[in-house]
Amino acid sequence: MSDDFDRNTGSTPERDSYELAYEQQLRNFTDPDNRAPTVPVENLSGRDYEQHPNRIGRGSRGNIPGRRSAKGRKRSKVKTKQSHIDRSEPLRFGQNHASGAAQVKKRSPVKKIIIILLIVFLLFIVFVNIMIFRYIGKINKKETGTRRFTTASVYSDDVLNILVIGSDARDSSQPGRTDSMILLSFNKKSEQTTLTSFMRDSYVMLPEYDLDGDGSMFGEGDKCRLNAAYVYGGPELLMDTIQYNFDIRVDRYIYVDFFSFIDIVDSVGGIELDITDEEADGMRAPMYEQNKILGNPWKTDYLPCGGKGIRVNGNQALGYARLRYVGNADFQRTERQRIVISQLMKKVSGLGLFDKDKFACALCKSITTNLSSWELYKLILRAPSLIKYETKQLRIPGDKEYSYAMTPDGASVLEINFSSCTESLYSAIYG
Repeated sequence: MSDDFDRNTGSTPERDSYELAYEQQLRNFTDPDNRAPTVPVENLSGRDYEQHPNRIGRGSRGNIPGRRSAKGRKRSKVKTKQSHIDRSEPLRFGQNHASGAAQVKKRSPVKKIIIILLIVFLLFIVFVNIMIFRYIGKINKKETGTRRFTTASVYSDDVLNILVIGSDARDSSQPGRTDSMILLSFNKKSEQTTLTSFMRDSYVMLPEYDLDGDGSMFGEGDKCRLNAAYVYGGPELLMDTIQYNFDIRVDRYIYVDFFSFIDIVDSVGGIELDITDEEADGMRAPMYEQNKILGNPWKTDYLPCGGKGIRVNGNQALGYARLRYVGNADFQRTERQRIVISQLMKKVSGLGLFDKDKFACALCKSITTNLSSWELYKLILRAPSLIKYETKQLRIPGDKEYSYAMTPDGASVLEINFSSCTESLYSAIYG
C-alpha cells in the first residue's frame, strides 16, 4: 500500500485533487456569479482523468468508489477514445448544449414565401370549387330524353352549341310555344361566341315523328312551324328538328321562361338599350300582359318615350324582347332578343366580384338544362374567359334564304332554303 494513503479518510492526495477539481467546477456551474479559478487538468496528478472512479459520465456510478467493474471501465475507455476529448482544455459544464442551440439553422425567407404562396393558392382552389358546386346545386338539371335524330355533318370538338329556349308559357308549370330559339355557340379555337336566332315561323320537318297520325313519317303532314316542335316533343324534339333540317349539331339546351328572364336582368341592375319612341309605345301591349301575370298595377314600368342608352329593368327588357308589331315584325324581334342577350353579357363582364356572384345565383336558379354536372363544372370554370369572347350575331334564315308560303290549312310560314342556311351557319360558327 502507498505511503500516501490516509488510513483515517481512505483517500490519497491524488484523489483529493480530483474531488477538489470536481467541486470547483460544480460551484462554477451552479453559481456563475461566484466563480473560482478553474484548475486545469494538467495540474492534476498524472493519472488519466477519464479513468478516475469519481468522474461523471456515461457508465459512471457517481461518487461511490469501487462500484464500476473492469468490464465497464473497458467499455468506457473505448467510448472515450472514439469521442476524441481534448484533455488540455479545462472542464466546462453545459457547453455542448449551448453550442448546439446556437447552431440551429434559420429557415430561408424564400422558402417561407413559397410555402405561404402555395397555401394561398390551395385555399383559392378550394374556394373556387366550393363556389362552383354552390352554383351547380341551384340549377334545375334534367336528364336528356329520347332523341330521334343525332347525326349532323356540321360539327367540331372545338365548338359547343347550346340551344337557348325562351318560352312564352304564361304558367311556369306548363310548356308553351317557343318565343325565342337562339343557338349559343362557343368556339374555343377562334375565341368567338355566336348568337344565332332561328325564326319561329320557319316551316320544317319533324324528324321521325308522325304528326298527322297517318302511320308514316316525313310526309307533308309531318311539317310544322319550328316553334311548335317544343310543344309536341319538348326540348329534345326541338333540338332534333334544328339538327335534322339545318344539318348542324345541337349539343345541349337551356330553358328560360318569362319569370326567369325578368329575374336574370334585375340581378345585374338592368341593362342599357337604345329604344325609339315607336318601340317605347309598342312595348306597352306585351307589358300590359306581363303586369297581369306578375300582379303589378296597370301601367307599371311603361316608358313615356324612347332614347339612347335607357336603363330598363327585367320587366321592361322582356317587353322590348317580345315586341313584334313594330318594325319588320318577327325578323326585327329576333334582332331585339339578340341585342338584349348581348347587352346582358356586356353588363356582366363589367361587374364586380360580388355582383357577378349575385348574377350567377339568379341565372342558375332560373334555368333548366340537360347539361350534366361535369359539363356545368367545366362551363362555369371557363365562364370568365367565355364572357370576353368576341360576339357575333346571325339570323336563320337570312334575307335571301327564305320565301313566304302557306300551309295546307292556310297558315303563313317561311319556306326555307336549307342548304344555303347550313352554309351560313358553318361560315359564322366554324369558319
